[in-house]
Amino acid sequence: MTNPATKLLADYIDSPSGTLILEDLRIGRVRFGKIVIPSREAAFNAQDLINTACNKTARASSGKHGTRYSEPLPLGSPARLLSIEMEDYAKHQHRRFLKSGTIEDSTRTLRLLLLTCGDIPVSHIDHTHIDRMWDLLRWAPSAIFKDSNVSKLSYAEVIARGQAMNVPGVSRATLEKHTRFLTSFFNRLVATRAIPSTPLAAMGKVKKDLTIDPKVKKAERFFDSEDLQRIFDPEHFAPWASKWPHRWWGPVLGLYSGARVNELAQLKRSDIVQEGGVWCIAIQPTVDEDLARNERIRTRQTVKGKSAIRRIPIHQAILDAGFLDYLEDLKATKHPRLFPNLSAGVNRSTGETNARYSQGLLNQFSVYMKQRGFPKGLGFHGFRHTLATNLRHARVPLEDIASITGHTARQEFPVLEKYTQTANPLERPRQLAALALFQPTVTVPKYQRGQFKKQLGKDAKFYP
Repeated sequence: MTNPATKLLADYIDSPSGTLILEDLRIGRVRFGKIVIPSREAAFNAQDLINTACNKTARASSGKHGTRYSEPLPLGSPARLLSIEMEDYAKHQHRRFLKSGTIEDSTRTLRLLLLTCGDIPVSHIDHTHIDRMWDLLRWAPSAIFKDSNVSKLSYAEVIARGQAMNVPGVSRATLEKHTRFLTSFFNRLVATRAIPSTPLAAMGKVKKDLTIDPKVKKAERFFDSEDLQRIFDPEHFAPWASKWPHRWWGPVLGLYSGARVNELAQLKRSDIVQEGGVWCIAIQPTVDEDLARNERIRTRQTVKGKSAIRRIPIHQAILDAGFLDYLEDLKATKHPRLFPNLSAGVNRSTGETNARYSQGLLNQFSVYMKQRGFPKGLGFHGFRHTLATNLRHARVPLEDIASITGHTARQEFPVLEKYTQTANPLERPRQLAALALFQPTVTVPKYQRGQFKKQLGKDAKFYP
């Protein structure tokens, strides 16, 4: 059954302007005296109300003398309010054992969507809501959900506040992150048949910014010989690094292994292994004894993906710098971590680990780099870029570089994985040969037994 009001509502939804008022609306035995519709979201609600009245007062679909009406299309799942779907989606993410930080970031994106379109049925969300959310992202203050003075504002008030403050726009990377979270959310709604299609289908990808700022040196985060000499200058590096073991060994391991900073910061003593006479770093998440019975999280270590699980031969320069002597000193602590003074951090809302042993090292190294005169944007990750770039310049095959850095090979052949279940006996020699080609013109300080006696002593503060 149709009603003249549905045409008015449809036109208003397409081009909402001002306030739409429907008076003395009659649908069968149902009468609406006056319906005031001030917004697009209200029009959706009115549309639902009218459709419900039409369905409730409709005559039988067929009768002896009655008019025939077509049967309504079958529904997959009833369209529920956005807030309810958000709550269920968060539970779904927990069941998938996603990180707490990922769930929190995703929820923040959906809260922005909720602020944009209101708590309407998800079936009513279309591309215009996404467009309006981009406007919100452009002007929303960074502390939108932390500042009580801002979190209570409406969509229009938040934008007005941001415009008055002249807040800078979000980066392209941030837009892409929000797009990923929204895409995942709506794809699940499509899979559950709550909606027929995703409103993100109409949104294109965010174009990558290839612009280089000539005022910012080393936009590619690569360290040349001069940079490395400045970083490891004995007059500055040794005094700074001598305060903590992770300061001393973190940059050295980063330079000569190309490993990610968190991969190094989270290492355990048991991750330093000897394989066929070759000392290696094993990048792998292993069970923490105190978390062994935890149903959700059994380790504070984390890796980016399957390809990140690997073993890297320890460069001779690291061994020459006394790394094995440090391991001997560390044994006396009986602590499982390679850098026990680093904390993984704890999520305040969930009590779970943040699995971010790298945060302390990153913060301290960033301060050091600033003191040494390096521009913003150049940090610990530059060691990884430097090793990979030098190996590439030395014509090392990409597959061998990937086995060291933990990247995924460009070409994947799933069928062949069934035939490669055992370790490749040629991989370690190829890695050793590749790393031998990396000989930066820098001198790293020599470790002296017992130099971290205080930091590793009985009165030192250790973290699990």
